[in-house]
Amino acid sequence: MKKTLIILSIGTLLAACNKKAEQKANAAKDTVAIENTTATEKSPGGTAQFDINSVPVSTAEVGDFPFFSLPKGLEFQNKPVQRSYDMLFVPLNGLMTPIEGKVWKTYVEKEKSNKEDWSLPYFLKSYDDAITKLGGVKIFDGKVSQQELDRIKQEAKYFGEEGSIDYWNEPVKVYVIRRPNGDDIYIQVSGNTGVGVIQILQKAPFEQTISIVKSDDIKKN
Repeated sequence: MKKTLIILSIGTLLAACNKKAEQKANAAKDTVAIENTTATEKSPGGTAQFDINSVPVSTAEVGDFPFFSLPKGLEFQNKPVQRSYDMLFVPLNGLMTPIEGKVWKTYVEKEKSNKEDWSLPYFLKSYDDAITKLGGVKIFDGKVSQQELDRIKQEAKYFGEEGSIDYWNEPVKVYVIRRPNGDDIYIQVSGNTGVGVIQILQKAPFEQTISIVKSDDIKKN
């Protein structure tokens, strides 16, 4: 009888030890999972939601839209696209996000009279310096995922027109100049071995221009 009790006691003790070991192992796994999730949320270019409130407000005088001249020795490849109201997709933390407002975009190449070769670093550095001096902050630098491009391809009808960015093959640098009145300025800059591209969007509300036609107005016409 005593021998049986001893065996049962040993079995119960072993079971308790095994349960504690299992609980510790599960706790360790949970800790690793939490740490990995936090790292993903904080990783640059991840899929965490972009927060404009994390960007310092700039009170610098930005001038008139589209704000910047071209760097010395460069010129427009074609006539820039300029619209008082349009929509552009902007990669915010890697997520292609639609933003509406005034839009200006163009391809840039070296002037025909310029005897120097095209320099992409010169093009990119020129805008990086000019934007940051106005209080702009770089919020994305890299390639947009194929998954994101596939997700928005039906909505991005403007892809392929003048001033379009080749997201499929080229990395893009994205800046924002946060303004006190909320008319924030988003700038995308990219390029390759022969040409640069810049897109500028200033947030602006839609203004309705359609009025209700009355029968008296029709008679007058």
